[in-house]
Amino acid sequence: MRIHDLFDELSAAEQEELLSLPLREHPTVSTRRIRRRVNAALDRDPSARRQHHRRIVQRAVCAAAIAALLLTGAVAAVRTGLLSDWLPDGIGDLMLNTTPQSIGNGDLRLTLEESLSDINVTYLAYSLTAQTPQGQALLDALRDSETSDTANIDRIPFPVEIGYEETKSGVTQRGPYASGLITESRAAAQPDVLRFSSYLYGVSRVYLTLDGADGRLEVPLTPNAQNAEILFDSAVVPLPNGTEATFYSLRLTSLGYTLDVQSPQSDDQDFSPDYLLAFWMRDGSIRTLGQLIAEKRRWSEVLDLKTVKAVILNDTAYYLNGRRPSSHPLPDRLRPICLHPVEIGRIYATDGSSVPLPGVSARALLTPFGGSIEWDPDTQTAILTLEDHRCTVTAGSPVVQFGNGQSMTLPYPYAAIWQDGELYLSLFGYNRTLGIQTCGIDYAPGGWSYRVQHLPRAVYYIR
Repeated sequence: MRIHDLFDELSAAEQEELLSLPLREHPTVSTRRIRRRVNAALDRDPSARRQHHRRIVQRAVCAAAIAALLLTGAVAAVRTGLLSDWLPDGIGDLMLNTTPQSIGNGDLRLTLEESLSDINVTYLAYSLTAQTPQGQALLDALRDSETSDTANIDRIPFPVEIGYEETKSGVTQRGPYASGLITESRAAAQPDVLRFSSYLYGVSRVYLTLDGADGRLEVPLTPNAQNAEILFDSAVVPLPNGTEATFYSLRLTSLGYTLDVQSPQSDDQDFSPDYLLAFWMRDGSIRTLGQLIAEKRRWSEVLDLKTVKAVILNDTAYYLNGRRPSSHPLPDRLRPICLHPVEIGRIYATDGSSVPLPGVSARALLTPFGGSIEWDPDTQTAILTLEDHRCTVTAGSPVVQFGNGQSMTLPYPYAAIWQDGELYLSLFGYNRTLGIQTCGIDYAPGGWSYRVQHLPRAVYYIR
């Protein structure tokens, strides 16, 4: 096995854990082959996207749909059911659409069961129900494909398409645009039903279609969702990697955000300027973007914009009420840090070839953010603590314990090692275990095969 073949054996998620790469701004899909069918509408090149958008209905249609929902009482302020995996802490005061809509093609019935949607983010839950033996055969094939690795899976047509309209910031549209979709299947007790739930970011006015069926299912906008716009007046902000980013505007909503920003594109450097945003809350606290988001520009819980006083960028507070911006320096513990990984081991392929296992000093990672390390030399175990985050690692073991009894086993030799009188950590998911976000990476120059054979030059972290 050649060196790059070793990494071919890893999933995308494992590779991302290994190198702790920052999230790239492009549509994300499930690793299951069949789910690629669901996400195909969003996973296209810009020209195909633009061509697709020409078919979007006018805004008046959605406005009329919302008005009809309000008049008929078809929305209700209740806790999510099918969407609870995306929003486990509930939806606050938002009004969840729970009125089913259905279309059919004779063999299958597509039903929109629940949805939440604003001008940045949409959550939806939908189901496919078999109505004939032919429809049941298709559902069985789709269900079997969830665990099958056969080459014929890619030939199974997924009958549902999710359409949408991109929603750029309403005041500026200068930087590159990002949108995407993640879909997960959900357990269904009935053999003739398949259920799915999705979230989409950077889109609104979402609809679903079913192959062979007339019409489509429009996802209504949530009538009491909040939104606010901030203008940054083309603020040029230095990035920790020595480059600069230009910030134009930010749209905040109850479910997520859209940022209009332009930063240099480089094969050797990747930095997400989103993480330079911080939020000054009305209770006086400051929360970083990493503390608020779950992934891909959606909040981990519904955000009440009435609790946000200002957004802080480059030590300047931009107020949601339109007040003139003012100076507001961030404390050092909320600023990004730069670490230079060292080799803490090797990852070997079956043919004996190997690549370096990068790691960073636990002390250098935690101390700037106010964290602590408890090291037990007898058990070779360390407890890492940062505010309400706590995880345990043992030198030489690939297991990381964190949270309330959670654990993960890494796809490489160990999570930590005691080396040169200091504890070093491999680049596992610090965001899940310690609340530390990876916001950038400087790669070794060269192509991908060269990069995996050499250590990253620098990795950037932020709370």
